[in-house]
Amino acid sequence: MARETPPDRDRYVDFLRGFSICVVVLGHWLIAVVTWQGGEVAGTNALEQIRGLWAATWVLQVMPLFFFVGGFSNLRSWRASVRRGGGYPAFLHGRLSRMMRPTGVFLGIGLVVTVTLDALNVADNVVFPASTLITRPLWFLGVYMIVVALAPLMIALHERYGARAVLGLAVVAVAVDVIRFGLDVGAVGYVNYPVVWLLAHQMGFLYADGALTRRVAAVLGAGGLAAMLALVNLGPYPGSMVGLSTDEFSNMDPPTLAILALMLWQIGLAMLLRGPVSRWLAGVRAWAGVILVNSVIMTMFLWHLTAMLLGIGILFPLGFPQPDAGTATWWLLRPVWVLVLVVLLAGFVALFGRFEQRGLLKPVTPATGGGAPAAAAAAVGAAMLVMGVLGFAMGGMHQLFSTEGTDLIVFGLNPFQNVLHLLLGGVLLGASVRPAPVVRAGAAAAAVVLAALAVVGALMDGGALTNRLAADLADHVFHGVAAVLAAAAAWAAGSAAAA
Repeated sequence: MARETPPDRDRYVDFLRGFSICVVVLGHWLIAVVTWQGGEVAGTNALEQIRGLWAATWVLQVMPLFFFVGGFSNLRSWRASVRRGGGYPAFLHGRLSRMMRPTGVFLGIGLVVTVTLDALNVADNVVFPASTLITRPLWFLGVYMIVVALAPLMIALHERYGARAVLGLAVVAVAVDVIRFGLDVGAVGYVNYPVVWLLAHQMGFLYADGALTRRVAAVLGAGGLAAMLALVNLGPYPGSMVGLSTDEFSNMDPPTLAILALMLWQIGLAMLLRGPVSRWLAGVRAWAGVILVNSVIMTMFLWHLTAMLLGIGILFPLGFPQPDAGTATWWLLRPVWVLVLVVLLAGFVALFGRFEQRGLLKPVTPATGGGAPAAAAAAVGAAMLVMGVLGFAMGGMHQLFSTEGTDLIVFGLNPFQNVLHLLLGGVLLGASVRPAPVVRAGAAAAAVVLAALAVVGALMDGGALTNRLAADLADHVFHGVAAVLAAAAAWAAGSAAAA
């Protein structure tokens, strides 16, 4: 694959994607401070215990960089889809299916293990907290899926307004923080969840169209770094670019102007390094390594915390040293700790990476056409997938058939509902790009899932009017709309086939 790569491919984008996820994985491993006493495990964050270590987050908090390269890739993918006549359903199916294939494997195995241990009454003290920990990073996947679903709209804004679209998002982000901190309206801060990440994504469009020259990159890097220094020293913003219990609030939840400044700083630095790194990537071995990492990138991200928990279960009962965080011994043991986790993660990748690679080696070619109903089915399917992923990210995988869950805006979610959202989302997304017979089958399956959800919801609620009535009603209305759209997609595809 490395030798057959087209000469016009921007290899640096693939490098940045793989680099950013590897930094996330290593960062989570490095900052974990684990203690084991009498079979009881406790964990804290090294950023909270080692003075000044928070400054490392100015380089190692690389989520903005991932959204940035995602913008580049999504723009190229959208334009290619339009040239082939695929449109929105084909684009969305192609971008989301690669992410959901390894995610489905991860959640499926996790749910089977959790439910089995729950049935054996051994899950309460260990497995339930562990399941919550390993699903927490899924928030990133859910937010990125939202950005992908909105990509065609944002691309249209880019093609009409260019850099002014980025400036408009930046103005909104500034206004949100002014209202949030200046007028003490905390809830408005959540507006910056889509705004800040869409802004990073929009910057990727500028890169794809060649607007980020070295001069622009230098201005972005210097300006972003200066803004970060000003915000954390003169404003209310914490110095850490990740959430810490010792801070009054998190710069990431929801994203603040400090994250916006971090984004500009990192994009500027990345663009300044593009030349020398690209020359290195021209070598076959270096480029083959980047291809390998990117072929299992989601698998690595999904399983890295599971590998860490397995490492804890293996090393600490055997007497792995537990020096105080920040001491010389602690730092000397970090490479040993990381090396063990790399080996364990390599095992998970060897087992489950094939599901992600299969989609790269044998990609599905979705059918074209379908019109507005197919596009609507694809959009609602993507929304359902997002609800399922974020539901697991916020509530974990434990107590599959319990009424206990979490709230996502106006929707009340528990693990069982999350599973149904994922199933229905997959059906709708697949139905939007399949020939008529499959679409009809998908619509029928969607109806079955909706009926099951309604029955289970009624049983869980006991038919009683509770203070969750509004949320339950909104949830069922949402699913009803999804069923109508699925039926519309089936009718449109059937009509096209008949014609």
